Amino acid sequence: MPFTYNCPRCGTASRPYTFRAGADNHGAHHRRRRHDGDYPVGESIQRIARTNPLDRAMAWRPSRGDAVAAAVVGLLVLWSVWHPFTN
Repeated sequence: MPFTYNCPRCGTASRPYTFRAGADNHGAHHRRRRHDGDYPVGESIQRIARTNPLDRAMAWRPSRGDAVAAAVVGLLVLWSVWHPFTN
């Protein structure tokens, strides 16, 4: 079960980490950057339930750059296959 760091002062929660150490490191980095090293009252590391092991993979969406690159590559492949037959 993954872990998240939660800061009630900012109202933020970290992304899920497989190990508690990852959430702890995220919290330490957050405290240094946002709170000058102070510990916000009520901050916590919480264990969250993951309902589907493929949640992380299903949540991924290609960026606009990825989509454009895939379209360009696809068009180049189609052109390279079509071009020898027309000449």
